[in-house]
This record gives sequence, structure tokens and C-alpha cells, in this order.
Amino acid sequence: MRKGQRLLILTLIMASIMLFTLSACSDSNDDPIFDFSFELTDINGQEFDNKVLEGKPLVINFFASWCEPCKREISEMENIYNRSYKPELAAQYLDDLGVIFVGINSGETDIDRAKELINQTGASYVILYGDDGTVLQNVGAVGLPFTVFVNSAGEIVGTHLTAMSSDDVYAKLNKYFKP
Repeated sequence: MRKGQRLLILTLIMASIMLFTLSACSDSNDDPIFDFSFELTDINGQEFDNKVLEGKPLVINFFASWCEPCKREISEMENIYNRSYKPELAAQYLDDLGVIFVGINSGETDIDRAKELINQTGASYVILYGDDGTVLQNVGAVGLPFTVFVNSAGEIVGTHLTAMSSDDVYAKLNKYFKP
């Protein structure tokens, strides 16, 4: 194979990877419905009742204890959830609009390590365990951390791959759940 052909093949592969990555971080145009049929447990090991999430706007963040960017993002989301960062804005989304934050530990084999991460970050929003990667895969994730924004009709209105700062989360909240 000549040098020019190798360069062309490499360019096509890189372009395909970039398009795939961009589509994973882009907004959803066809608003697929989020599947609430999963069976996960809460921090106490009790089966979580998914029905409490239906009909609510959701920010669902998938994480794993081995994922360093996940740790930072959980802390950033907790800053919004506990209203320590821009409390007026947090109250607007969490109290006035009823947005619920949910963390789903995905692909984790050591639940104790995942629980230790939650203790370290101080996350106090809904945290669920037991996803073998199926829920993560069903939302089209290609990596962690992965965040899904679901409107009150259950439609996935946006996704984001990579860790977000609190300001990034607020920007997404404004985009998808504008008061």
C-alpha cells in the first residue's frame, strides 16, 4: 500500500471517529423515549421504584468509581443539587421546575468502591447501582461520564459525553429546561 493510500485510509478512519464522537455529544433531534424499565438498587441496597422519576425532568449522569472525570463531575453536580453554587439558579431548576438529578453507577463490579466514591464526593441526589452497562448502552453512550437530559414527557432531549463543570451543567439546564 502506498503512502498516499494509507494517509487517505487514516483520514477516513479519523473522520468517522470524529463524527461518531460528535453525534454522541450532540442534541437529539428525534427525542427518543427514555426507557424506565431498568431494575437498579439505591444506596441501601433496596430496589429503586423507577415510577417516581416518570413525568419529571431529569439529569441522569452515568459514572464509575475508576473514572477520574466522573469524580469531578459528581462533585460539580452536587454543588448545584445542594445549592452551594449559584443557589438562586439552582432553586429555579430544582425547586421551581422540579428537575431531578440521578447518578447511575454503570459497569461497576465493585459496588463498595462505587459507594466509597459517593461518600467521598458527598453526592446526596438519587444514586443508583447495579447497571451492568445495559442502561448506559440503551441511551447510546460511548464512554463515561455520560449525561442524559430527559424532559417531563420522558423524551431524551440531549446528551453529553465528558465531564462538565457546574457552569456547563447550568448551560445545559437552561438549554433543555429553560424556565
